[in-house]
Amino acid sequence: MSLIRQIGYIILATPEPEASAADLSSIAGLRITKRDQQGIYLSSNARQCEVAYLHGSKAGVRAIGLEAVDADAVKEIERRARTEGIKILDDRPLLSGVEYAVRFATPMGPIFEVHTPIERRKAEPALMTAGRRVRRLEHVNLRVSDPKSFSELATKLLEMKLSDRTENYERAWYRAADGFHHTFAAGPGSGIHHYAFDAYSVQNLVEVADGLVARGRSLLWGLGRHGPGNNIFSYYRDPNGCVVEVSWGMERIDCDLSHQPGVWPFGDKSNVLDLWGSTPPAAYGSALTGFIE
Repeated sequence: MSLIRQIGYIILATPEPEASAADLSSIAGLRITKRDQQGIYLSSNARQCEVAYLHGSKAGVRAIGLEAVDADAVKEIERRARTEGIKILDDRPLLSGVEYAVRFATPMGPIFEVHTPIERRKAEPALMTAGRRVRRLEHVNLRVSDPKSFSELATKLLEMKLSDRTENYERAWYRAADGFHHTFAAGPGSGIHHYAFDAYSVQNLVEVADGLVARGRSLLWGLGRHGPGNNIFSYYRDPNGCVVEVSWGMERIDCDLSHQPGVWPFGDKSNVLDLWGSTPPAAYGSALTGFIE
């Protein structure tokens, strides 16, 4: 049974919504779709929102949105969460354009908002207009207090599928019904490490890097190729200090019954993070953005 169809949206708090939105628009090519008293919505496709910047006194993550298959799936997850004694923050969505949602704080740290599909705009051609570099919010990479217990929550409460993991759950990757290798990944710590977009082509990753340099900035890490997921990646930091990944070519698992999760080694000699052999800089490993209730 699948309860979660795909990644929904990421809701970020920031003292500077306008500057944050302008940066994401200019670097990754998302379009501003709405402004209201709370903040600013952006999207790379027909969805009304994939990233929302809400006014806040400090930078942080308000919630990771997971789009359920329907309202009954949202209700089922809410029932399970209440049965397990998980802290329910609200049964109303943080964003407009969503009919029904439940937001809860997991015991391991992450805050999820499971929601019905957000409003879609009229379909339009995916034209490669100037600056349009990504086509969807792809995944988020989480840090949790207990990765093994979080795996139980992801696979049992949310009905996510485990795609791959490392030997001791230093990293684990979970997918939703859409079949992409991971909707979210998790490792030890607290907060989120990054949120990621799927690019149209590798050339778009080059354009992101060039755009950063033109603005006096640079990539945090990349280009490289991940082991689990097999996607080509690049990373940079947004104005709030949060890491943004732009990647291309993530594996898609088309048959749950035939897929066996891989168990990857993890450590100094592991190539799980980059099959091409590069080592992430210290600033990459220490990058974290906390959750805010």
